[in-house]
Amino acid sequence: MNKLYLTLEHVAKSYARSVLRDVNLTVTNDSYVTILGKSGSGKSTMLNILGLLEDYDAGEYRLNGTLIRNGRDYARLRAENIGFIFQSYNLISTMTCRENILLPTLYGNVKDTRGIEGLAERLGIAPLLEQRVNTLSGGEKQRVAVARALILDPCLILADEPTGNLDVQNRDIIMDLLREEHKRGRGVILITHDMQTASCADTVYRLEDGVLVEGK
Repeated sequence: MNKLYLTLEHVAKSYARSVLRDVNLTVTNDSYVTILGKSGSGKSTMLNILGLLEDYDAGEYRLNGTLIRNGRDYARLRAENIGFIFQSYNLISTMTCRENILLPTLYGNVKDTRGIEGLAERLGIAPLLEQRVNTLSGGEKQRVAVARALILDPCLILADEPTGNLDVQNRDIIMDLLREEHKRGRGVILITHDMQTASCADTVYRLEDGVLVEGK
C-alpha cells in the first residue's frame, strides 16, 4: 500500500452552472472523511474528480506528488492508488464473484492474484467466489464490490453511497468493513446523503454552494 497524500486547492467545476466553486481538502492514510450533500450539490462530480475520471476547471489537485492536469490519462495512477465502491455495485452479473473481484488486476497488470483468498475470507465471501453475481443478495454483492476495490491494495477508498441500496443490517456490515480497512491504513472518502452513515467517519463535511464546510 502506498503512502497517501491528496490535496484539492480552490478546485472549481462548472457545467451550465457552477457546481464546485472553491473546494479545499487534504486526505492522508489517517483520514476517514464523509461528504454530505443533497441531490445536485456536486457530490458525484467531486468524486469523479477525486477518482481521476473527470477534469476540473480551476484550482489544483495533487495525488501522491502528481499534479493532476486536464486531458491526461491517469489510468495507472488510479489503479495503483484508488479503489472504488458504488451504490449500484457495478458488477458484471454473468461473471463469477472471483472474476469480478479480479477485474482490476487485468488493468493493473498484476500476475500474482493469490491474495484474493485471504481477502475473500476477511470479507466473509469465501464460499461465494465461484457463484455468479446474479445469484447474490444486495449485501453479498456489495461485499464483492468491496473486495474488488481492495484487490490492488489501494491507499484510498472512494465510496459513493455504498449503503444506499442496503437494509440496516447490511449497511452496518459495510460500514464496519470500511472502518476496518481504514484501521489497516487506507484513507476513506465516503459520499452520502444519509446522516447516520456520515456519522461513522472521523470528519464530516457538507458540500454547500460549491464549497466544503466542515461539521455536521
